[in-house]
Amino acid sequence: MNRKSIQAALTAILMIVLLLPLAPGRAEAAVPKHSESFYVNDFAGVIDEKTENYMVNYGVKLYQETGAQVVLVTVDSTNGVSMEKYATSLFNSWGVGSADKNNGLLLLLSIKDDDYWAVPGKGLETELNSGVISKILSASLEPDFAAKKYSAGAYKTYGSFIQKLGGSYSETLGTRSYVSDNAGIFPQVTKDYLNQSSNRYAATTGSGIYVVTVKNTGGKSLQDYTYAKFAGVAAGPRDVMLVLDIGGDNYHVLQGKSIDRVLTNERISGILNTVLEPKFAAKDYAGGATGTANAFYSFFLARADAASGQAAGNSTSTAASTVSKAPVKAKEPVELVPVSRSKGMMILGIFLVVVALISLAAAARNRYVARYGIRLNPHNPRNIRRYGVWTGQPGYGYSQRRRYRRPHHHSSSGSGSSSSSSFWGSNSGGGGSSSGGGSGRYSSRDDDDDDRNRGGGGYSGGGGAGRYSSNDDDDDSNSGGGGSASSGGGVGRHG
Repeated sequence: MNRKSIQAALTAILMIVLLLPLAPGRAEAAVPKHSESFYVNDFAGVIDEKTENYMVNYGVKLYQETGAQVVLVTVDSTNGVSMEKYATSLFNSWGVGSADKNNGLLLLLSIKDDDYWAVPGKGLETELNSGVISKILSASLEPDFAAKKYSAGAYKTYGSFIQKLGGSYSETLGTRSYVSDNAGIFPQVTKDYLNQSSNRYAATTGSGIYVVTVKNTGGKSLQDYTYAKFAGVAAGPRDVMLVLDIGGDNYHVLQGKSIDRVLTNERISGILNTVLEPKFAAKDYAGGATGTANAFYSFFLARADAASGQAAGNSTSTAASTVSKAPVKAKEPVELVPVSRSKGMMILGIFLVVVALISLAAAARNRYVARYGIRLNPHNPRNIRRYGVWTGQPGYGYSQRRRYRRPHHHSSSGSGSSSSSSFWGSNSGGGGSSSGGGSGRYSSRDDDDDDRNRGGGGYSGGGGAGRYSSNDDDDDSNSGGGGSASSGGGVGRHG
């Protein structure tokens, strides 16, 4: 075995030894990045947008008022990872809840695995011990989950957790009118939904969605008509107006001047092309208006934490952080995981092979030194091609090696792009952590209402129960003058 072969083998084995602890096994959870809204992460695509917006709205409100967070995640499958481990990995990676209180809860639904799990932070051991979680899951989630009505079950369960943590899941809505159906094309249920949604979400996001229909713009261009209507209803600088011109077979959207750098014309065009245009072309005006409004609600709710100017408060609901700074993440606990016997034997075997190869290389070097006075075999054809014919010189191979070395080129780069926290950044976790536990559908732990999660250092220590266990506002209306509309012109169907 020549020197190069030995070096290559040693390098490969050392790389295996170094990377082996980092290689994910079958039981490791690959954690995805959370969605923009953070509070609802529907990776399985089983939650309708109306329900998602409703849950995100009250998740944001709970966080603004208490610092607690309830996060819903749906996945197709955990790919063999246990529900508890997968949920805990998501919880800690995303930092659910506030860092100082660890008052987050994550609810995981795995559709193909036909299972679910809820994992709390250590700070919720009183309000949401394993027995309480088990009862909520059994009453609110299990019936709909078993019937594969995932959206309905998630809606009820999310609300139960929100209310258990001191939040509200309904409210007295304002009476401001956001719909002007001049063309008379909307059924009452559509007008009611649009009005109620804007009154509900405007209080959280500061943005209302106005919807106007018209059969005749009175000789004005649709853009001019939209500008005039925006001013006429006293829409605010963070509001949005959608106008459907039925007679002219056209539509136009105008955003307020305070949001036109975030809700850009390009982003609006994307929503109109994918959501409104198919419905509008099919003359499903109510469906198109509802879907478009939902898309705008989703956009604003995903940024509501930053837009609110509030972050996690204490138990007395006091806001504590500025909007320009992202929540500080808590350091995750260092968990010592015991190495299995088989992996230990494999690592030991690799170590012994490395030692043996090093010994062989050293023995070969010593043999060449004793025979030729140099550290390599001068009669090896490869060495002859590389260094020439050996004539007994003691420095054979060394000076040539230096000549064959490639120069190192050092390139300098900047210190990296600086990251800043945008006022309109998406929602995120407050830095909370959990070390597991919780409750799920098929867990078999026998806990009661008096059980507490066990764990130190501010992390949840466990407990859990499942399906087969034996556990028993005022109206904040937006207002503004006629000069609140964006000067960018907005976006319409035909330009």
